[in-house]
Amino acid sequence: MTLESTEFPLDANDSSVRRARPERFVPKRNLDVRVHLGLGDAAPAWGLLTQISSTGLTLACDALQVGLQTALQPGSKLPTLRLEAGALQLSCGGAVVVRWLRGEDGHAAHGAAVSFEAERPELIEALSSQLDSAPYINCELRTEQAGVYARRTHASDQYIDKFYARPSRDLFNKCNAFRTWVDDMRDRGLYQRLFRVTVTSSLNNQVTVFDPVQRRERTMVCFDSNSYLCLHEHPRVVERVQTVMRSVGYGSPSAQLLGGTHRYLRELECELSAFHGREDTIVFPTGFAANAGAISALIRKDDALLRDRLAHASIQDACRASAARFNRVFRHNDVASVERFLKKADDAGCDGKLVVTDGVFSMHGRIAPLPELVAVTKRYDAKLMVDDAHGVGVIGATGGGIEEHFAMPGSVDVMMGTLSKTIGALGGYVSGSSDLIYYMRFFAPSSMFTTATPAAWCAGMVEALKLIREEPQHHAALWRNIHHFVPALKAAGFIVPEPQSPIVTVFLGADALMYEFSRELFDLGIKCSSVAYPAVPKDESILRLVLTSKHTEQELSMTVERLEQLGRKYGILHRTPAEICAVGKRLISKSRAPESTTELSARP
Repeated sequence: MTLESTEFPLDANDSSVRRARPERFVPKRNLDVRVHLGLGDAAPAWGLLTQISSTGLTLACDALQVGLQTALQPGSKLPTLRLEAGALQLSCGGAVVVRWLRGEDGHAAHGAAVSFEAERPELIEALSSQLDSAPYINCELRTEQAGVYARRTHASDQYIDKFYARPSRDLFNKCNAFRTWVDDMRDRGLYQRLFRVTVTSSLNNQVTVFDPVQRRERTMVCFDSNSYLCLHEHPRVVERVQTVMRSVGYGSPSAQLLGGTHRYLRELECELSAFHGREDTIVFPTGFAANAGAISALIRKDDALLRDRLAHASIQDACRASAARFNRVFRHNDVASVERFLKKADDAGCDGKLVVTDGVFSMHGRIAPLPELVAVTKRYDAKLMVDDAHGVGVIGATGGGIEEHFAMPGSVDVMMGTLSKTIGALGGYVSGSSDLIYYMRFFAPSSMFTTATPAAWCAGMVEALKLIREEPQHHAALWRNIHHFVPALKAAGFIVPEPQSPIVTVFLGADALMYEFSRELFDLGIKCSSVAYPAVPKDESILRLVLTSKHTEQELSMTVERLEQLGRKYGILHRTPAEICAVGKRLISKSRAPESTTELSARP
């Protein structure tokens, strides 16, 4: 049983995360601290302390207590709040209710978040022997504190996709169930602390974060930036953005349909068209919007739409939302599967046919088999759309993307890309024939009915595209790092695919191992993504490390050493996938043991 998360009010005049969030504590296991609300004899009311800091507390209580709901309404004053811990009686002074916390359906346990009228650090000192430090994000109510003994589902028994389609007459039932699942994951030490970690510096090869466990800023080696060539910090880009911003402001407060197309957006369209060797380009506010807009503009009810099983989420969503009556998912990078579906689409009498795939797949970094896809789509008179978000500026001799990689210029019918990866900003685009793009300007709603990309961003992105062409040393440095890092990981004994892109994956198998491994890696100063089902198949969890041109050899060598240190600890070096999965299964069994008290953490 859990209560929804509570944040104590932040001081609006204090931008420091550390000062705004005083250290929080929870009662030690099997110790109860009562919170007496001071409502008088006519309405005795109390609850169990669930969390406390020098500025406030949260409590769990019985919703059926007389007068409790009225007394704990947000804004209610509690003039004589006090704590009782055995023989110890502590006055909290005046307090005010911040939020009323409701338990899940069918349970009577409720609670409240309370803010003290003045800071009370002496409360923490007086209760020090009965408190433990709380994790940064931990605001949940322990089952024993709430007095609810209903069986909770083991985190290891469920996956995140179970909460997408959950039948209930209550629209929010799946939300409540999901939070219970997350809390159970946290209780078992399986929920990575990386979730919503506060970044306090630029996102680059090194990053400063506010560590939610150590409660201080830390500098870490970062493998989470998609700015592969680090152009978002290039002096020419920054200077160009600042110059245009001083001239026209920081935003574009109108849609193109109403306000017109500003000159800097037109320059960006021309630069992207030249980069891809196309006649024209349409720019969208995000890459997600570009895929959604292009597919919705092209597909009608009698068309066929095929997509790779591991294509980006924006492609999956756009295809699911389309009107296509023949809508299929083909096996990952399996051209034979594409051909079978194209033949079935012909047999079904479909009109147009569109095949959609990533150029470089975002989770594993694998490259789509472009020559074979072009051949099969031509054979069946279909069109090919490629999302080259992770290919532009990265693969190919000069970073020209998937067409340059395979020496097949102009072979993709609908070339989609993003401006948030190598270009280092935000946005998406589609390049193609002038007829195609002119049509999309009228029939792609995610472009027509949205605010135009800000002029200063467009100017900076034009500069970044020029730098890809004019300063090839960034591309060369990136691939030097890739060819240094991957062989070192393989030599250490990890299962790592051959390098095709800057996205490097380390196989960890079962989710339980991935959670433990990534948590400890974070503690060792390495910030990277960990990917579990349904983003990857079950028992194929991975660490995802993204390299940039600015990673130093020292940073990469240190990362390999720390990965190897954990690999030895868990016994997964020089092992088969099945043997690594077995390690994870043993961790699951251990986490189910009644006496397990693993440290809390956070998972994205």
